Formats: sequence, structure tokens, C-alpha cells
Amino acid sequence: MKHVQPYDGGKIMKKIAMFFAALFCLCSVASTSNAVVVNVEVGDQPYYVHGPGYWAGGAYLVWVPGHWGAHHHWVHGHYARR
Repeated sequence: MKHVQPYDGGKIMKKIAMFFAALFCLCSVASTSNAVVVNVEVGDQPYYVHGPGYWAGGAYLVWVPGHWGAHHHWVHGHYARR
């Protein structure tokens, strides 16, 4: 005669739940350890190199921020003589 064990769904469900909990923990740890930081900036930087203004060759140059020019054309920020 073959010995048949009685159905014990509680132990099986606990094992399955523990398996998925462990899998979730491993996936969450793996995903945070491989995190990548991405910064996206739109538009001109406020001051490229010299800040809002500086002296060069006897002339004072000031930062002119980017703006829309004639014919809907974007003019990037730049330094101009004052």
C-alpha cells in the first residue's frame, strides 16, 4: 500500500510566501545598489565661467542670459561688452 500524506496547504503557502518575500528583498537590494543618478537641465546655465561679470582687456563683460531673438530663434546666453 502506498502511504499518502494528508494535504497541508498552510505549510506550503508559508513556504511560497517566504520564497517571494526573500526574492523581493533580494531584488530591492540589487536595484538600489546599482542606482544611477541622472540630472537633466533645460536652458542656459546662469553663469558659464566668470560669473555675472568680469574685466577683460580693459572692457567689462556682463552675462546676457539666453532669450528668443528675431524670427523665433533661440540666442544662447553669452558675455557682452558693457
